Amino acid sequence: MFPVSYVRAKSLKHAAEVLAANPEAKVLAGGMTLLPTLKQRLARPSHLIDIGALNVLRAIKRSQDKLSIGAGVRHYEVAASPVVRDAIPALAYLASQ
Repeated sequence: MFPVSYVRAKSLKHAAEVLAANPEAKVLAGGMTLLPTLKQRLARPSHLIDIGALNVLRAIKRSQDKLSIGAGVRHYEVAASPVVRDAIPALAYLASQ
């Protein structure tokens, strides 16, 4: 394994600061793509910046004719959301599959 620094972001600003200071850093949210590339040594970031716990990225909101789903919302949350089911039933169904 190669050396890598793990950083758990405290806020979006903190994540942006670490990214700006470390050009070879990678953002880790769920890890479904990044982790296999690390294992295969296809990526060698200097830092892993974990944004998975940032609640600011986990909102589902509806206003008028718009539905906003944050980048950190998980599939099961989209599938179970009454807001999504009401706005776009097919999206809730698709997320559940």
